[in-house]
Amino acid sequence: MKNIIFDIGNVILNFDYERVLNEYTKNKEKQEFIRKNIYNSKEWLGNSILDLGYITKDEAIRNVQERTNHTNDKLIFDFWKNCNKYSYIDKNILKIITNLKEKGYKIYLLSNMNKDMHNHIKKSKLFEIVDGYVLSYKEHQIKPNEDIYITLIKRYNINPEESIFIDDNKRNIETANKLKFKGIKVEPDNYNSIIKELKDINII
Repeated sequence: MKNIIFDIGNVILNFDYERVLNEYTKNKEKQEFIRKNIYNSKEWLGNSILDLGYITKDEAIRNVQERTNHTNDKLIFDFWKNCNKYSYIDKNILKIITNLKEKGYKIYLLSNMNKDMHNHIKKSKLFEIVDGYVLSYKEHQIKPNEDIYITLIKRYNINPEESIFIDDNKRNIETANKLKFKGIKVEPDNYNSIIKELKDINII
């Protein structure tokens, strides 16, 4: 193996939806409103049009405000503008990446991500220590669709059969395996799960 590709969200970046919600507000009615109208919106979930880069966060906010008949505009605006503040890069994973690079592995990132989250993460220096990355909002492509994996392969001349792909999402792993990567499913926001899986295949 020569290359190790990491997902970002819930692998390197800790962003547990329920933890974020509880840290943002203890009000149960507000929590339920956010779950129903933001977490479960087409702007947020699944093949998110925000992560695909087709709309801005401000446009996403306005869309949800209109769908909810402007009944809770301030909450929608405030939560969506501030939710990234409750996410953080796991510094232990950064150490793993640095150690893997010292061993000679090329490290890449492949992530569904919007522009605002990208800007939020930049200060961690994550993007500076890896050998390359592909983000959904920049490409208008999104996992688990094959096209974003193929963009990564072509851009960095990666041989999937020499590459490990680490993600917390089963569907993303299935696509990786179909393309001949060695897909490894890890538990969300779980440093020990990553360590265990890498030890099991003698990478660390």
